[in-house]
Amino acid sequence: MRRVLQLIALSLFTGYTGIAQDFSYKIPETASAVASIKSDQLFQLFSIEEFNHSTLGQRLLDELSKKANGSYKSIADLGFNLSSTIYYYHQKTDSISYHCLLIPLTDARKFETLFNETSHASIKQQGEIRILQTDGNKKNLLMWNNDMLYVAYGSLNTYFFNDSLTASRYGIRDLSYIDNPYDETVYDTAVITDAAEAAAEAATEAVDTVETTVETEAPMSEAVTEEIPGIPPVPEAIEEIKEESAYTRANKEQEIIKDSLVSAWMVTYSLDIFNKNNSSPSILNNPAYLRSLDKNAIGSFWLADLQRIYSGYLPYNFLKYGNMLKGYGSVNARLYMDKEHMRITGEMALDEDKADAYRKIYDKKLNKKFLKYIKSDSLIGFMSYAFDTESYLKELPKIFSQTYGTFSEEIDLGGDLLSLMLDEKAIAKVVKGDALILITNLTPKESTYQTYVYDENYERKDTVQTKTETLPDILCMFSSDDTHLIEKLLKYGISKHKIQFANNIYSLYHSTKNPFNLHILLKDGIVFMGTSLTDIEQINAGTYKGNLNKQQKELLLKNNMTMFFSPKNLHDKMPVLEMENMSETISKLLGNSGNVYLKSSGIKGNYISAELIADVPNNQENALKYFFSLFNDIKAQ
Repeated sequence: MRRVLQLIALSLFTGYTGIAQDFSYKIPETASAVASIKSDQLFQLFSIEEFNHSTLGQRLLDELSKKANGSYKSIADLGFNLSSTIYYYHQKTDSISYHCLLIPLTDARKFETLFNETSHASIKQQGEIRILQTDGNKKNLLMWNNDMLYVAYGSLNTYFFNDSLTASRYGIRDLSYIDNPYDETVYDTAVITDAAEAAAEAATEAVDTVETTVETEAPMSEAVTEEIPGIPPVPEAIEEIKEESAYTRANKEQEIIKDSLVSAWMVTYSLDIFNKNNSSPSILNNPAYLRSLDKNAIGSFWLADLQRIYSGYLPYNFLKYGNMLKGYGSVNARLYMDKEHMRITGEMALDEDKADAYRKIYDKKLNKKFLKYIKSDSLIGFMSYAFDTESYLKELPKIFSQTYGTFSEEIDLGGDLLSLMLDEKAIAKVVKGDALILITNLTPKESTYQTYVYDENYERKDTVQTKTETLPDILCMFSSDDTHLIEKLLKYGISKHKIQFANNIYSLYHSTKNPFNLHILLKDGIVFMGTSLTDIEQINAGTYKGNLNKQQKELLLKNNMTMFFSPKNLHDKMPVLEMENMSETISKLLGNSGNVYLKSSGIKGNYISAELIADVPNNQENALKYFFSLFNDIKAQ
């Protein structure tokens, strides 16, 4: 598996001039996930020569030089042609889940120099196609020809053998008959051996069928001229198992049979991928996948219908819960990098019922009164959201009905009862559905905690001790047109001596169960909650001075959900002494990082969308070099 991971790393960071190759037509139409990276765009931002001299590039080339057959000075000489696109995809069949990579090549001979002598001895050949199964269990497979490297990993779907007829066909038996794992008298070796031979025969037939579909051509390299691999000698492998425990031996024998089947099926499947042409059905026939593509994106990711994926992994006896993700469709994401930003955009498709419900729920904007309590110049971070509470409560029964449709009568009844018990308009007056949470500062605070000590007689005694630690100062606010219920709850806390009240401010002070103070103020239709008494007192007196910048104002008012984080402002407030040995690394990382934003503007069409943005600092040339510099800073410590 380590060799496979190394090849993946090489594929992501190798680019060279050559004929553009695009192998997306080889991805099956029924793939459940697809990801891609355009290496030509990557190396427009960060050249091959620059990568070769980077910390990551040097380490990669040094490791290759030690373990492979040569001395590598540049990643451009490894035989990869990644001037267009590398693809990863996942496909699940009834028997196996496949994880696969499609990587273009310019020179297969150069690529083969990455293997040592032992690996070369294991390479098999069928025509112009070379095959290498690795890691002993044969679940990892590399297959290549002059133009493409195909990396695949297969994992058996365990429930495939739940059906007794399917299990017996492949020699898989129920091991529950071995009641006592240590009782040799109930174990019949002949039964398992016969099963193993049956499995070997069935799997070999599968490979033989595949061999007839592949044309034999002149071998490309004299070093790899063996025939396509068949099934490992299963009975012989079983004979090598030395156990005292009958159950353990039987279980290991079953695993050998399953691994042999996986090995054969993976070769069959992978040869089919190699033989696909661009007129065959493929993922390019899927409109939802095509929506995920953008010529300006460096990378993209697509996930098929969430409901289909979810229900496809449910065991048969859980199918009644198969509607949990009903209404949620495909998901896509795209990666962009330029001189000023790194952006990741994402979308999730909704069916018409879900989209209609979310349109009503997200028909809300943030309370503009919140904005005057934001100090942009020193703010560490914030999170905001805005949704309509009344609409949410009204749509909740419908959402439950869609999700738990199997229990339609019970859900309909529950929805009616919920509507009767809830007064949506009254609740929406108490909690309107918008909120803003600010991380304003870092402050040393003394807190108490429970522990124990031992006295001179070595008897344990519980005790309370104090410590000083730096905690974030948080200021929260949410809109409320009716605070009577909130006031009643606070007054109840006063009567129980849990809350103190002075100058319109309710205070809950720290204790062994509460690590920080919390102060609450009801003012101007807003419920304020903060850990800093000074902040709450200034808000109460009307002397709190905010300084919101234009960018953050636009971010908050145009979106239903936002998050913001300023590494630099956190860096300026970090308690260096508490960071101990990591202080220099963390300080440098935060000090050299740009601001990060996350936003979602709700529903567009039948898609709910979100966007993550990381700013590139002024001293960096572009987003890719910026992230490489962060990596170098970490490794340098």
